[in-house]
Amino acid sequence: MGAEVANYNRLRPQLATGGSIDLAQVASLKEKGFRTIIDLRTAEEGTAEEKAAVEAAGIRYVNLPVSGGAPSDELIAELGAILEDASAGPVLLHCASGNRVGTVWAIYRAKRGIPLDIAIEEGRTAGMRPSREAQVRKMFE
Repeated sequence: MGAEVANYNRLRPQLATGGSIDLAQVASLKEKGFRTIIDLRTAEEGTAEEKAAVEAAGIRYVNLPVSGGAPSDELIAELGAILEDASAGPVLLHCASGNRVGTVWAIYRAKRGIPLDIAIEEGRTAGMRPSREAQVRKMFE
């Protein structure tokens, strides 16, 4: 999967995470079974181009933009609704590097009752870096 998605990681059977997507390779994501792509990047990072490529390949595209601050409760709830919808998967959750992906995953998991240290470890696996980790810890202190 390295050709299609930077920092690719299969976090769960129905959930993969990663960084940027090679838009020329989007059709192969469809061939590999992905039904939904959730993009955490902001509009300035090229979401319109990705939306067009993903939808042209017949994959559902969802943009839940996360910038420098902590993701909102609404964004985490919307992410959860998609991840908990069996018909949405397999899902590819990505941003530019994986840092924001790891952050939202750790928050989502902690809000679902997973112990914070475990949620943070899962977030690190998905690409969360120390600066975002500190942000997540502050949310749950």
